[in-house]
Amino acid sequence: MPYPKSPIRGLNLSGAARHDRHAMQQAVAARAKTEHLEIDAMQLESIDLLTGNAAAHLAPRHRSPGKKHVYLWGPPGRGKTWILGAFFDALPTERKLRVHFHDFFRDLHATAHKATTLALAQIDEPDSRGDAQGRADRVEARTSAIEQSIETMLGDVEVLCFDEFHCNDPGDAMLLARTVKYVIDRDILLVTTSNYPPEELLSDEYYHHLVLPTIATIREHMTVHELDAHRDYRSIEREAGQRSGFSSGTLLSSPDPGELQRLGLTAPHAADAVRLTPTSHEIQALRISGRQIWFGFADLCEALTSTLDYLALAREHDHWIISGVPGSGRMTPFGLRRLANVIDVLYDHQVRLDLFVEDGFTDSFDHLPELEAARLRSRINALDSGTAPTAARTTSLEGMHA
Repeated sequence: MPYPKSPIRGLNLSGAARHDRHAMQQAVAARAKTEHLEIDAMQLESIDLLTGNAAAHLAPRHRSPGKKHVYLWGPPGRGKTWILGAFFDALPTERKLRVHFHDFFRDLHATAHKATTLALAQIDEPDSRGDAQGRADRVEARTSAIEQSIETMLGDVEVLCFDEFHCNDPGDAMLLARTVKYVIDRDILLVTTSNYPPEELLSDEYYHHLVLPTIATIREHMTVHELDAHRDYRSIEREAGQRSGFSSGTLLSSPDPGELQRLGLTAPHAADAVRLTPTSHEIQALRISGRQIWFGFADLCEALTSTLDYLALAREHDHWIISGVPGSGRMTPFGLRRLANVIDVLYDHQVRLDLFVEDGFTDSFDHLPELEAARLRSRINALDSGTAPTAARTTSLEGMHA
């Protein structure tokens, strides 16, 4: 279906605001030059929108941001996350927060649960069953506890940036609505990136009605802007010297010792294995060497591990190796889901990943929802599939053996 587009509107900026917008744009351009990136016309349009709206919002005596909030969406690999990061770093304020939406909601669920438990205990109600369920005082206590949790997490920020904004779980719909309303009501500039247009949030027809109020709020208060250059920038050729972070890693099919040696690696021995407890569950790593950590797929993705574990380990280790990733015939839905979560964390935190897979690995993506499969495919496309550390190109996954 065609979605309504919001054109880039000219802003009547003061002299100071024009200066701030220009400074932000220059900072973004300088970062692109340093990273050997060329910004295309549609990306420039998005950068103009973000920097102009932020300059207007941060200007002295600014009015309510209104349509200055930005919902930036488009297919994976179009540069949304890079643009948001460069824009965030260029913002001329310290009262700013950028967070991956998954991380924020994980923390919000935990904080809100604790606050709600304490609030309900103070009402002196033994439980919420029977006639007591839905009582006005309990509803008010829950609402207040959730707002307090959001306030605690956001503090005094004046610009909030959410990356990978989404809603796939009906249980998140209420918290999502409360969060968006809180941010807009408090005059906090909200900027989000998403793979989904607002109308496709929580697309399951049985639960979609739960997110309709949030969609209406987004359309009323935010500029919804599509970024689609019709090209996945993670799959283009890049010189080895231009690679950094996540994209400095490799994607190889069952590498032999010679291929590992060319990467400066040797296979771990049984005596190298160590057991870790990053959060609540014990995980086996095949080897740890300084900031490098090597996992077998089964130990990391078929065990009871979680995103909390991956986040904790990503803070300690900036080079990950995952070997023994099975092809579609042996891949389980749980293993694939956990691997996708691992890759999301490593990509978002720019941790190098060397991924060693069996033939037919990409066929397993058919078990994921279409957009999630597209995001996983796009992020893996950022890895070098050459067989030497100086390989100068990134090929699409379709180029690998099925």
